[in-house]
Amino acid sequence: MVRLVGLAVLLALVVLLLYGASIPVDLRTFVATVFFLQVALATALVSADLVRRTRRDAERRALLRFASLILATQEERDRAVTGRDELARTVAELRALTTHLRDELRSRDDAVASAVHELRTPLTTVHAYGQLMSRNLEAVQRQVGQLERLISDLLQMPAKAGAEQVDLLREIEEAAHRLELLTEARVDLRVEDEGPHVVSGDAGRLAQVLDNVLRNAIKFSPPGAPVRLTLRRDGTDVLVAISDEGQGISSDELSRIFERYYRGSGQPREVAGEGIGLAVCSEIVNAHGGRIWAMSPGPGKGSTFFVALPAVAPPPADAATDAPARAETSRAEVSSR
Repeated sequence: MVRLVGLAVLLALVVLLLYGASIPVDLRTFVATVFFLQVALATALVSADLVRRTRRDAERRALLRFASLILATQEERDRAVTGRDELARTVAELRALTTHLRDELRSRDDAVASAVHELRTPLTTVHAYGQLMSRNLEAVQRQVGQLERLISDLLQMPAKAGAEQVDLLREIEEAAHRLELLTEARVDLRVEDEGPHVVSGDAGRLAQVLDNVLRNAIKFSPPGAPVRLTLRRDGTDVLVAISDEGQGISSDELSRIFERYYRGSGQPREVAGEGIGLAVCSEIVNAHGGRIWAMSPGPGKGSTFFVALPAVAPPPADAATDAPARAETSRAEVSSR
């Protein structure tokens, strides 16, 4: 449009210059008026075109600024999301590290608590044997050896049991003798077959199990009540049963008494204990590939604890024939000590 108006103005100017002298005055005045109108129109159109171009450039610059702002905002959001993800990963790593440290500290605390609990039994035995040193020097030496081993295991319980052959009948007789010496309690030992009652493991650790269970039986029994201890073969296992006439265990607590730090709801406050002894017994028996469990008719009716350990050799065919004689011999050995 601007070009057409410019062409018309140029044409009118040419007409005025070439034929102005020969054109009548009125016509020349009309042509001049048209020329000026065309000039004014061309000026207006040029101005409008300049305004439109200026506005379009301004709009383009505004759009560029808006796009730049959007891109900058998106980059800020991306950086924020990346920072948040890194913070979340850092928090997760710190949380995992805290959990690991807490588990390590709990394991160490459990090991220390178990060792401290187990240190009491040999120390008490050493104290009692010290009063009868002339007759029990060998037993004192064994207990001191056990005490030294427990101290060396203070921060870490052994993961696997030893591989020596242990005669459970001998360990039971010595455990019964220690209990009678310390508490003046009566232990009735009965051997129901000829055996052999030999298992593979750590004699000191198995002695811990017997001491803990026997002391628990006395602790929760009425004064003067006997503790019955039975030994026999049970298939490929050697089975030890320790029965008492104590306060008994409710059926809903039988599965929990071997948990660490668990104390039965019926235990009197004056009965000492931290709920560790039976948990330690369970760990030792499990390390020897055996089983430990308890049975009770109910509160006030006593309880029986069973320990089954894999035997080294199968029982002889005629074991049942000589069982009564062996049982009488074992009771006589315990009573004479």
